[in-house]
Amino acid sequence: MGHERIGFLPHTKQWRAIADQLSQYNEGNVSVAQVINGTLEATKQVYERMPYDESVNKALAFIVVLSFSAKQEDQVGFLNEHGYFVDSNLSLFSILSSAQNFISTDFGSLETNKLAKDAVMQAIIDYKKGHETNQLSLFHDSSQPVWETVGTGSAFCEMARSFFASFTERQIKYYIEREAASRIDDYDALTRFNTQLSSQAKAIADHTFEISKLTESFAAGWFNKNASDSLPDRKEIEGFLKLSFHKLREEFRREADGQ
Repeated sequence: MGHERIGFLPHTKQWRAIADQLSQYNEGNVSVAQVINGTLEATKQVYERMPYDESVNKALAFIVVLSFSAKQEDQVGFLNEHGYFVDSNLSLFSILSSAQNFISTDFGSLETNKLAKDAVMQAIIDYKKGHETNQLSLFHDSSQPVWETVGTGSAFCEMARSFFASFTERQIKYYIEREAASRIDDYDALTRFNTQLSSQAKAIADHTFEISKLTESFAAGWFNKNASDSLPDRKEIEGFLKLSFHKLREEFRREADGQ
């Protein structure tokens, strides 16, 4: 099975390596190709709907608000006045808590809500790590200067790319696990497959970060145009998400077709 042709991005070096590793799992009639192909189909379908998902809209909106707040005279006051409650030092803990509280859903998928929350928090943590000037804890109270730098198109672009990379990584692993669970009816066998999948976590993360670079080509320009003097509305957020997810879906299709 290690050389079986697999449909999920089969023509790229990264995904051939991942598929080969997953194909070391071989239990009865279960085909890794079926699991991966099911994952591809599910991901393609769900990414058509993602721009309209309440949780995903709120996730991207939170990143926009955090960036826009840095352009205000009183960043903390602006966030608190608009319901994004943070402490006076803009500690990482308070920003993550604010994101958790804001990204809620009344009618959307709870699974997507969890993925969106986790991806935003990862993007925020990544930015903090990349721009921290001291060696103190990520949760140390003297973190405000880091967030004072996020009011630029390049900062928004960096956080948005991190969000899409993290969201896509989690989405792929979620659907692989779901497909495997629907096809492998033995608990021990499923555990072995998931262990094999875990060993490929870094490869999947590296690849999703690479393809998320597609969003960099327009993210900074979009922010500078739509969040220069006021916050963009939901339609503008939705438009950004439609373009972003379209680019990601096209990259999946292109790689799968070997183009």
